[in-house]
This record gives sequence, C-alpha cells and structure tokens, in this order.
Amino acid sequence: MASLQNADPALREYILKHSLTQIFQALLTGLCVSCPESPLHFLERKIVSIQENRDTAEIDWHTCVDDPEQVAVTSLAGSMVHDIFGKRDDTLFLSHLFEKAYSCYRISLTNMCFKAWKRFIWNKRKEARELTLKMETAERHYIQRGLRVALCKWVEWVQVCKRRQNDAMKKIQRVWNAIHCKIVIGAWRYVVQDSKRTKEYFERLENGLLEMSSKDSDVAIGEGHDGLSLLPCKLSIKVFQSLDVGDLLKCAEVCRTWKAIAQSCSLWSRISFSVERDWITDRIVEQILQKYRPFVVHLNMRGCTSLQWPSFKCISECRNLQELNLSECFNIKDEMVCMILEGCPTLLYLNLSFSYVANGTLRELSRSCLNLQFLSLACCRRFTDKGLQYLASGKGCQKLIHLDLSGCTQQISVEGFRYIAAGCPLLQQIVFNDMPTLSDSCVLELASKCHSLSAISLWDTPHLSDSAFKAIAEVANLTKFSVDGNSRMSDISWRALCRSSPGLTRLHAADCPRMTDSSLKSMGALKNLVYLNISHCSRVSDMGLRYLTEGPSASKLRELNLSNCSRINDLAIMRVAQKCSKLNHLSVSYCDNLSNSGLEWLSSCSSLLSLDISGCNIIDQGLIALGGNPGLKKLVASECVWITDIGIEKFCRQARGLEYMDVSHCVALSDQAIKALSFYCRTIVTLRMPGCPKVFTHTQTNNITKISCLLSMYFPYQMTDLAVQYLTVGRHFLRELDVSGCVLLTDRTPRFLQTGCPQLNTINMVYCRGISKQAALRLQPCVEKWEHSNDDAPYWFGYDSLGQLLQPIRPPDKIQDTWEEEEPAPRNNKKRNLIKACGEDFEYTA
Repeated sequence: MASLQNADPALREYILKHSLTQIFQALLTGLCVSCPESPLHFLERKIVSIQENRDTAEIDWHTCVDDPEQVAVTSLAGSMVHDIFGKRDDTLFLSHLFEKAYSCYRISLTNMCFKAWKRFIWNKRKEARELTLKMETAERHYIQRGLRVALCKWVEWVQVCKRRQNDAMKKIQRVWNAIHCKIVIGAWRYVVQDSKRTKEYFERLENGLLEMSSKDSDVAIGEGHDGLSLLPCKLSIKVFQSLDVGDLLKCAEVCRTWKAIAQSCSLWSRISFSVERDWITDRIVEQILQKYRPFVVHLNMRGCTSLQWPSFKCISECRNLQELNLSECFNIKDEMVCMILEGCPTLLYLNLSFSYVANGTLRELSRSCLNLQFLSLACCRRFTDKGLQYLASGKGCQKLIHLDLSGCTQQISVEGFRYIAAGCPLLQQIVFNDMPTLSDSCVLELASKCHSLSAISLWDTPHLSDSAFKAIAEVANLTKFSVDGNSRMSDISWRALCRSSPGLTRLHAADCPRMTDSSLKSMGALKNLVYLNISHCSRVSDMGLRYLTEGPSASKLRELNLSNCSRINDLAIMRVAQKCSKLNHLSVSYCDNLSNSGLEWLSSCSSLLSLDISGCNIIDQGLIALGGNPGLKKLVASECVWITDIGIEKFCRQARGLEYMDVSHCVALSDQAIKALSFYCRTIVTLRMPGCPKVFTHTQTNNITKISCLLSMYFPYQMTDLAVQYLTVGRHFLRELDVSGCVLLTDRTPRFLQTGCPQLNTINMVYCRGISKQAALRLQPCVEKWEHSNDDAPYWFGYDSLGQLLQPIRPPDKIQDTWEEEEPAPRNNKKRNLIKACGEDFEYTA
C-alpha cells in the first residue's frame, strides 16, 4: 500500500480505472482453490475470459473458481484472501503486502541458501585444514626419519673417527712421554749435580774447611774448636734459631764457623725486624733481604717506622714471601704496598693494621692477591666504600677466610658490607671490634652471602640487636663467638646461637647486662665448650651456673671467667669444683659474695692451674686452704687487703710450684711475705706487688706474742729494700717484677736486681720516690722492658707519699661462713677472737 501511495498519480489512476487489483485477486484465488495441473494455461484462459467480459466492475475474488462445490473452500479462501488483501475496497491499499511477502520469502530463501553455502564452505575448509595437518605430520615424520637415518650413519662415522684418533693419540703420547722423560731426566741430572756441588760447598763452609789465604791463615788458627762449633750442623742451627736478627749478625762476626752457621738459609726463612725496630736501618734491611730473598717466607716489620722506600722495594723482590706484617708502619703509603703486592704473588697473610693505606691498596689487592687468606685492616681509617667495591669487582681476595676491620670508624655503609660479602664469599673468621657504627643492616648484608662463618668477634658494637644475631644463627655454624659491651643482646640471641651452632667451643660474652640464667641454660646444652667468659654479667646467678655444670660440656670446660658476677656465691663455686674436672683457668675477681668456703672447694680441683681472686673478701684461712692445690701455677690476689704475711707464708709452703704471683695493693703484706715467697717458691717467674706500702709491724724483742702481732695491724710498716734482697738470694728464675708504688725502696733495689736476677727482662718502678733516676738507668741495659718515675702515687693507691693509709681498712662483716655471732666484748676478748680467726698455728718470723 505504501508503494501505491508513493507511486506516480497517473499510474495509480490507471490501476484503479482498470481494476487491476481485483483481477490479480481473482486470479490468485482461482489458483489457490483450483490448483490446476498447468497454472500458466489456467491463467491464460482466465485472462482471456476477463477480456471477453469487459465488465471489470463485476469481477470478484471468486470469479475465477470453476467448481461450485468448492464454495466452502472458496469462502474460506475468500476470507483468507480478504485477510491477506483486505476487502474489495482495500485492495489497492493491501497490495504492498504482496511485496512484503515476496521480499520476506526472498530473504528467507537467500538466508537458507547462504547458510547452506556457509556450511558447505566451512566443511570444505575443515577438511582442507585436517588434510594440511595430516600432510605436515607426515612431512615431519618423513624429515625426522630421514634425520634419524642420517644421524645413525653420522654417529657410526664419528665413532670410527674417534677410534682412529684415539689410536693416533696413544701413539703420539707414547712418543711424547719418551721424549719428555728424557728431557726431565736430563734436567734432573743437571739440578742434582748443581745441588751436590752447592751442598758440598756449604758443608765445607760450615766445617771451616775452605781454603784460607795466607793473609788470614794466622788468624784462623784455633778457629772452630768451641763447644758450639763442635756440635753437628743441625744442632747448631737449632741453637741459632732462638736468636733475633741482631744476635745473628753479631754471631756472624765471631768466627768463620759461626758465620757459616749464621748464614744458613733455614735461619732466614722467618725474619722479624720488629724486635730490632729501634736501631734497624734501610741499609741493613736491604743487605739482608737481597742476600736471602729466595728463602724469606715470613717477614715481620711491625712498628718499623724508620724504614723507607729502599726497604719496601727489597720486600717486593721476595717472590716466595707468604706472610707479611706491616702493622704500625705509619710511613707506608699505597704506592709502596702496591709495589710489594705486585712482586709477591704467593702472599697468604697480610697485616696492614694501624697504617695509612687507602683505596689504592684495596684496588691492588683485588688485582694481585689471588691466594690471600688473611687480611687485617684494623684501625685503617682512610679507605671508603669505593675501596671495598674493588674487592667485589676484582678476582683477588676471593679465597679470603679471615678479615679484621676492628677500629675502622670511618662510617662504612651498608653498601660497603654488601661489597665485602660479594667479593669474599668464603669468609670464615671476621673481627669487627670497636665499631660503634656497626648496625643490624650491615650484619644482615654480610650474612646473606657468607655462609661459611665459623668465628665472629664483635666487641664494642652496642647497636647490634637480636635481629642481627638471629640472622647470623640462621646461616652460620660457629665454633667461636665473642661479643663484649652489648646491652641489646638478650636471651633470645643466645638461645638461637646455641641451637644453630652446637659445635661452639669458645664463648666470650662479657658485659652483656641482659644475659640471664636462661642464656646459661642454652650454653649448658653445648657439648664441646672449653672456654666461657661471662664477666660483668650481673644478672647471672647460682642457678645459671647449675645449668652450666650439669650440661655435657662441664667435664670439658678449661677456662671460666666469672669476674664481677655479684650474684655468684660459694655454692656455685662448689659445683664448678666438683663438675669441671678439666678446668685450668678460673677467674672470680670482685665476686662480693665469695668467701673462704669457696676457696676450700677449689683446693680439691686438681686440674686448676690459674686462679684470679682479685677484690674478694678473702682472709688467710681461705688462702691457706687454696695452697692444698698442688697444680696451681698462677695466682692473682690483687686488692685482697685482708691477706697477711701469715697467709702468704703458709700458702707458699704448700704451693712450691708457683710461677706467677700478683699481690698488687695488698696493703697488709711486708718483707716477710716476700721472704717466704723467695724461700719456698723457687720457680717463680713473675711477681707483681705494686701498691704494697704498709704491712704488719716488726718487733725486735723475744717476748712477742700472737696477740701483739694481731694488734700490730694498726701500726704502719713499709716494704723496704730487704724484700728485694730476699728475691735476689732465692736463686730462682725471676723474669718480670713490678714494685710500682713501693715508696720506701731506695737505690739499693736496682743494684740488688742487677747482680742477683740475671734472667730479669721486665721491671716496673713507677711511683718509687726513693729510687733515683741515675740508679734506675743503670738497670735499663740489663732488661728489655723498663719503666720508672719519681712521681707521687695517685690517690687511688690509697696512701700518701710516706706510705700512710688515707682511709682505714675495715674488716668485712662476715669473713667466714662458720663464724658465730657474738656480743660486743672487751678489748681482750676481741684480740682472742682475732687469734681464733687466724688459727691456733699462727706463726711469726722475726
């Protein structure tokens, strides 16, 4: 309808005039109802009849229906036609529906055809793809089969070639071995002949059999007949090995035989110029190193500040040098160290502590020292993170197992420790003492890559916390661990370390205030602990020592330091004496709760060699009981102000094997104590008695009694030259003596020591006002270490220049646990109690 409405008006008028719509409707209805066998003949016949009738107005929709019996059908069809085309009046307006129906039918037919065509194309493509895949598979199979065949043939060919090549190599190797053996045997024969000639030459030289010129013949008469020259060569060299460089040079001037012995190569493999640093010069060093440079393996130049460029240049020519100590050589620079490192490729040990080396040295270390294992840069404060970066970038120091950066306070950053971890992954021992800037991050970086750590020392690193120590515990299996002065380390860290490192043998945990008995419980579980230092750990008590002594390592412990552990008492010492059967060294200094009973228990510890009881409230009875230990070699009893001559005498009478004695600031001792020590302890080597100005008084009468001796503690008596004279007539091997603060010693003391102590090598005479400078200087050439001053004793010595005590010494409230509480008594009763305390066998030597 829409198409007729929009059509040309003339065309529309034509259609309406000739009733074309009614004709179309009648024809279509006739076709639908009659269903003729030949629709074209039917339409032709009906159109002819309509043309003959010429009355188009009479044409209705059923006009073309021939059979009247199909009225019902025609009515139904008519209704359908009316529904399709509308009524007669609407025929014109419903004609567009034919167009719409046709269009819909055409679209549907097109869609059906397109879908069928699409399915056909898709199936064709699918078949093509499957065919393509099958072809590719077949092609790959064909190629692989061909390659497999070719490979098998190639392998067979290669095996044949290898068999031929091996046969040829065996023939060539046999020929080469024969030629090489001839060359080696020829070279070996030449070397043997040369070595034989050299050996014969040195044997003649050492035996003094070289021909002498007529000029020296008279001088050589009688040479080589001393006792040392008559010894076998090996024994003579053993004797000379104990001499220093200066002594060897002097011995070489004695005679030809001694010169030959002193010039033996084995004596110059280890050279120490450190002992001779006061007089050694570049000329002497240059002569020695140029002569013996092929044999020098160990070289010690510590503190040789007078040596300059020529000496260090000669060091660089020692190609076989393995150990070099340049510590405290303040004049050494980066250029000198670089020259030495370039010339000594076999260096294993290098000590540059307390020197002014910088980044240049570290750069050369990363280039040249491919075998270096030990490096000390302690207190070298001029290198930076840039220098440490060289260690990470170079090939040197890759085998480093020991690194010491103690005292490097130049603020090494976390990056610096990252470079160390990257450049030295095989580190086993690290020493980072006196580094107050060391933080947890630095330790974490180091522990991230260094998983072979076995020994760590972290003294005076107060900023490290539990996180750093737990990180160490996670990656390291330690055997030695040392920390000192850390107030942030708690029981958590000790528990982690002891669990992760059950093989710990040495633990140094001094001045860790947060350590408690729980930490000692963890340490008690260790099985191989031989050294333990928990000094200044004030929270450790008897319970902690109980955990330690009941652990598996108690029977293996050899050294124990409990200094300034104020909660330790006699009960803990009893357990230590009973359980620690191999204990050699024990320190209980300044343990305020320790009494004589503890020392009585220690007397039964037969393995004890060294004991420190400094500052303890000990009297003579405890010291006498301690003398029952026959194996005691060293006793430190400084500031034990209640020890008297009687205790020293009875102690020395039992401990005759004593070698070291320290009675510093024991103000109650006199000449009689030194007399007893000199008489009984003939093997004494070291004696320290500074600050001993006052002791019991002597009386010259024969009516002296024990009570008068006890009362004499209230009267001053000074240590005099008589004590030193006792030492000189004892015929022992005294090597070290300290008499500092003995204000009444005079010039006779140096004279006695010079004539009576030939083995003496160390003497301290500080604050000795009675010894003049001239007398002290006469003793200086006879010893190695000498110290003297005429100054007054400092106030902390506790007495004035005349030996008078500045403050009276008060006895302890309870010296022995077995004392009974008594009521105040008269003076005579008090004397009797003092006699009882000292013992009935009180002796006094006039």
